[in-house]
Amino acid sequence: MVEMEPGRFPPPQRPDLQLPGRPDLAWTSLPETTGPPRRRRGLAAVVAILTTIAVLGSLGLVGGVVADLSRPKGSSDEYRFLATIGSRPVRWNPCEPIHYVVNLQEAPPGSLPDVEEAIRRVSADTGISFVFDGSTQEIPQHDRSSYVPSVYGERWAPVVIAWATQSQTDISFRDGEDQFAAVSRPLAPPDGTAQFVSGWVVINASDRNPPGWASSAYQGPTILHELGHIMGLDHVSSKAELMEPSGGYVTDFGPGDLAGLELLGRDQGCLREPAVP
Repeated sequence: MVEMEPGRFPPPQRPDLQLPGRPDLAWTSLPETTGPPRRRRGLAAVVAILTTIAVLGSLGLVGGVVADLSRPKGSSDEYRFLATIGSRPVRWNPCEPIHYVVNLQEAPPGSLPDVEEAIRRVSADTGISFVFDGSTQEIPQHDRSSYVPSVYGERWAPVVIAWATQSQTDISFRDGEDQFAAVSRPLAPPDGTAQFVSGWVVINASDRNPPGWASSAYQGPTILHELGHIMGLDHVSSKAELMEPSGGYVTDFGPGDLAGLELLGRDQGCLREPAVP
């Protein structure tokens, strides 16, 4: 088990908001020992909440398509939300920090820095602080609750980021012939309050995306894509956006991703924190 000291990640400044280019050799520049990268990223079954707030308790999605070789331009209009109530996206209370824990037992060496960097970027792009609560042995299951007092005490369960094999979780890494590099799900309170309070990210430990940020085929952008879902972003079609189902041709959030994150972030004002059960 990897031991880590808890720490807090305040919202830092982002000097690198320009859209990074995708290396042309993303599929061929990896070490031969890694094999062909599986770049699919997905969520456990998307349900857009338009009629029933109670559906939020089972929110999630599944996705993944093969990227082509186009080089599109990004647009600040290219974003979608997982769930909306009226015209407003379902989001976190941006005035409270988001707590998270990490399970690295099945992770390759170098994975914790990928998590830390992904958290840094999301924090900077939303204005929301994150608090690292340390390591955990939890491996999320599909019906994981936003409230787990037996493990995390009388509070909303922290977001858990865990590497797992298919035998360790009932969360599927496959959809037909497609295999996902990771799956994620934001969670609302059990009573269906239209607000996110927890979530999980499960990274496929059998996937061969190596740690790092060298290209869109690496693990860092995959984690960042999944955290975009945790914040409330849905998939989009533009390959210039990280929230494209396969992660696009980028290693960071694109202009549409950033516009969506701004509408989910601190600039939109505080929400009342739901009371724990």
